[in-house]
Amino acid sequence: MGLSSLYSSGEAALSRAGRAHILSPRNFQYVCAWCGVICSLLFLFTFVAAGFIPPIKPYWTAEQTVHHYKTHDAGIKTGSALMLLSGMFYLPLTAAISAQMRRVPNLHYAVSILQLASGAAGIFAFMVPAMILGTTAYRLDRPVEITQAFNDLFWITALMPWPTFMAQNFAFAYAVLIDQRLKPLFPKPIALLNIIVPILFAPATAIHCVKTGPLAWNGVLTFWLPGATFCAQVIIDSICLARAIGSEPVGGEKIIDIFPNSLPDGSELEKTRSNSY
Repeated sequence: MGLSSLYSSGEAALSRAGRAHILSPRNFQYVCAWCGVICSLLFLFTFVAAGFIPPIKPYWTAEQTVHHYKTHDAGIKTGSALMLLSGMFYLPLTAAISAQMRRVPNLHYAVSILQLASGAAGIFAFMVPAMILGTTAYRLDRPVEITQAFNDLFWITALMPWPTFMAQNFAFAYAVLIDQRLKPLFPKPIALLNIIVPILFAPATAIHCVKTGPLAWNGVLTFWLPGATFCAQVIIDSICLARAIGSEPVGGEKIIDIFPNSLPDGSELEKTRSNSY
């Protein structure tokens, strides 16, 4: 068999694969939705693998910090890789949410773009600390003060960059709230969830100022409460996203980007509700 025949056979096989049901646009979106669950679990397992549950203490000496890294060397290096991967899985979730938000009537294009841009920027909150953690564990024979400084940098970059998530969640919440159809695309309670959870991240703004108490990086207001609510929120958003994807009509749905400058009045609202899917 010549090279041209092999090429033709391979091209035909790939064309058949491209028509497979498993590669349908709906299934692609489902995969994006469940990426949120994977992201949340990988983020959690990062801290479990590294022995950071509970977190090491900010007030530890450099020698105590290095001792933890040496006794959890394999786990910390594994955790670094898991956190890096969790950031990758956050991107498909963000993209699918943005795509579904475009189905909400009277939603300005800027809202879905804000959600998408904020989520894209948010992956650096996973990837940067992951690389810093890997660097910290890479040469433990260096002076202990350097390792301690890298450790400080890991915790601060892992917990402090919350504003992008607030912008993303607020944009999503706005889209949920203005959907006034009888059968809204997303359940209304997740708007409240996406407003409250990022507010709980705000105390992390002060983690570089204290070494003990609830505002330290091992504190209840900066680690335990935000960490638990973040993982729960991402999982709940993923489930609601999968539900929205399942509501798409057979054959697809025509989406027209609009730039409204006001919300509908009473009569227009009734018309919008009558057109609920």
